[in-house]
Amino acid sequence: ETLSTLAVLLGYYADALNIDITEATLNGGNYINCYDDTGTASVFSVGENGAVLFSDLTEVVTSTNVITAAESGSVFFLNSGTEFVSTLPAPIAGMHFTFIVTAAPSGASYTVVTNASANVMLGTVHSSDGVDGDSELTGCDTLSFVDGAAVVGDRAEFWCDGTNWFGVAHCNVSTGITYTTAT
Repeated sequence: ETLSTLAVLLGYYADALNIDITEATLNGGNYINCYDDTGTASVFSVGENGAVLFSDLTEVVTSTNVITAAESGSVFFLNSGTEFVSTLPAPIAGMHFTFIVTAAPSGASYTVVTNASANVMLGTVHSSDGVDGDSELTGCDTLSFVDGAAVVGDRAEFWCDGTNWFGVAHCNVSTGITYTTAT
């Protein structure tokens, strides 16, 4: 990229980096490219007028995963021969996560759990077999992609209001995804 005028203002502005670009000539359409720690894969790119052109918020998960608030917006592809637990962070308004089965569970279930067993997970399951799925509207702690019933493509999405995790799940058969409360 060739920039005729680039003024980078670094300072303590509410922990933000302020970049002011004027009279820019874009080569490839991006003002800013940010790369992963290898320097080869673009994590996100910013184009004209601050539009985010690409943001890679995906992770293939093959073992126990303790999710952080910094991962909000991520899509987790559940892919393992031995299933595991994914633990949501403490509730913070605006966080959201998606879980997609890419290897059907066999031998055990994939589970998504709250961080403190506080019955703050609420949601519904919609299935393509036309049968009403499991619903939890009073609060629970665990969503399971059930061993022997969940299939590739089953998914669940969670959004947080600062207190509760609201989930919407989609599966092939109504028994593929369940909500439960810690005992």
